[in-house]
Amino acid sequence: MKLYLLSALTVFGLMISCSNAKELEPDVETDINPPQEENVIDGILVTDMGAYSSDPLGILNVVVEKDLMRVTVKYSGGCQEHGFELVGLKMISKSIPPQRSIKIFHTANGDDCRELIEETIVFDISTFAIGNGEVTLHLDGWGTPLSYLPAQ
Repeated sequence: MKLYLLSALTVFGLMISCSNAKELEPDVETDINPPQEENVIDGILVTDMGAYSSDPLGILNVVVEKDLMRVTVKYSGGCQEHGFELVGLKMISKSIPPQRSIKIFHTANGDDCRELIEETIVFDISTFAIGNGEVTLHLDGWGTPLSYLPAQ
């Protein structure tokens, strides 16, 4: 009887020990996949956009969130790294709210490949703010004006 009781207590102790060990295991998914930092490109103000040239680029979607503008674009390539710049005119229209023209310039770096690439690019648009008030941004190639209110 004592042997039976001792065996039962040993098994019970091992079960508790194993269940506690599982609770202490590290979260493998968290350790393997740390959060990715976004590559944010600063907007540039210029007096003349004529000095810039752009390779073909299609705009699929635009979302303004605080001081960031996320633009989903498509372009042909796949063999070279592509570059992007967001350029805005210093000149604004004197309306309420003020309006500013902006354009994305795409540099394909001589990429002759024909894979259709779709990616989301993040731009810091705080350069386009006029004080703390609202600004309407007109993105070339996107038919809808964008309302931008700088983050406080």
